[in-house]
Amino acid sequence: MMLRIMKEYNKEKDRDSPKLLLVKKMKKLFIFIFLIILNFPYKINALEVIFNNVNEAVNFAIQNSQVYRLQLQSVLLNIKEAKYNIQDFLPTFSFTLSENDNTAILAGDTRSRSFQANVSLEVFDGGRRNFAYEINRLSSLYAFQDYESSLMEYRSHIIFLYYQYLMQRQMVIIKENLVSTARNQLNIIEKEVEIGITLETDYLEYLISFIQLENDREQSKRDLNIMERRFKAAIDLSTEANLVVNDNYHTDFTYFYYEPYIDFIWLIIKNNSTEIKKQNLSLEYARRQLIYTRRWFVPIVNIQGGISFSGESYPLTEPRYSLTLTFDFSNMNLFPLSLSNNYNIDRRRLTGVNNSASVRLDPQPTYFIRRQLADISVMENNIQRIQTEKDLFEAVYDLIISYDNSLRYAFTAERTIEVLGKRLEFTRQEVEQGTKKRIDYLQELITMAQTRITLLEYQTQATAYERSLEILAGFYFGNLRNVCN
Repeated sequence: MMLRIMKEYNKEKDRDSPKLLLVKKMKKLFIFIFLIILNFPYKINALEVIFNNVNEAVNFAIQNSQVYRLQLQSVLLNIKEAKYNIQDFLPTFSFTLSENDNTAILAGDTRSRSFQANVSLEVFDGGRRNFAYEINRLSSLYAFQDYESSLMEYRSHIIFLYYQYLMQRQMVIIKENLVSTARNQLNIIEKEVEIGITLETDYLEYLISFIQLENDREQSKRDLNIMERRFKAAIDLSTEANLVVNDNYHTDFTYFYYEPYIDFIWLIIKNNSTEIKKQNLSLEYARRQLIYTRRWFVPIVNIQGGISFSGESYPLTEPRYSLTLTFDFSNMNLFPLSLSNNYNIDRRRLTGVNNSASVRLDPQPTYFIRRQLADISVMENNIQRIQTEKDLFEAVYDLIISYDNSLRYAFTAERTIEVLGKRLEFTRQEVEQGTKKRIDYLQELITMAQTRITLLEYQTQATAYERSLEILAGFYFGNLRNVCN
């Protein structure tokens, strides 16, 4: 009996030992990881993305776009590089170490060691470096504006595809309703043919139109699938993912005309145009460069200082100092002149002064021709800038007129839908009274559906034109109306 109790005790002890508990926990962990691995592909395939409005779709697309993330990093680094690009204003240093050992026959060997350090700095150039630095810095800022414009165009493209998808989905709904109503009328006309109220030729004519409606609806569904795949590709979403858009198409569409604000909008776009700013900068750069090159009396001044040590062995002693001033009149194209002043000093006194002047005759038979070509180039840049402004104004004017025309067409379509609704009611009563055929009622239903689709298309066009204006103005979408108001 006692032996059995001891065996049971040992079994319980082994069962509850830390080693066995650790093994059990590891088994459970491996099973859990195995189940996760098995279910992982299912989770990816069952991915569902839900958009409640267009802003969510745009933010999703931008976050998924690696191209624009890298472009932003590149542009910001270029701005930082332009800010700290001051090496032309800093001195340059050079260091020289030399060792010479000479042997001679019937004479003593000679040995020398020397070390030399020099610093050089351009102290004056007539303002060229400052101007080049500002040009480079402004160019980097304009590049950032180009990036923002490109990003706005990408946003506009996503918004366009988003509303194209919603418009196509709304078109499918309209055609579904049309086919449903036409099917009800087809059932009625079939019964009327059976009891002899309606001719079979009228029934066949109605059936042909109904078949065409069904085919048109199926084509719209296929187009909706194409729009969905195109939209998923634009936002970098897998085609297997389930896309859910909980949004209605233009439920709060308002009519605001921009034609009375043409001059105001043009002034905003002109001041925001990166292309015009770049051309103004290029024109100013060409003019200033022309001025600098013709200032023959303005030298480039350099200063250079040096210290040297020499001796036969280390440590080196006998320091010597030197200072050199150079005046370079490089703008004197026909006979460039250079003046130099050099001073040598040891530890105690001035040991030497060296003044030099050098000039060379540089024949340039095309000198005056090149001056005229430079003047013409500046004038061409100015004409190109003026032409760019004209082209941009024409583009802005066309966008505003096209936008207002789309609004007018959309407003006309809305009024037409109201009138068609009233006429449909009268036609339905006439059909019930037998004074009109059901095929006539079907044609009016088709006209109503086509008018609704036309309304959607005009609203989409107007929205696209408005977004283009806001991109040119540098506004976020929806703010141009507030500024005009």
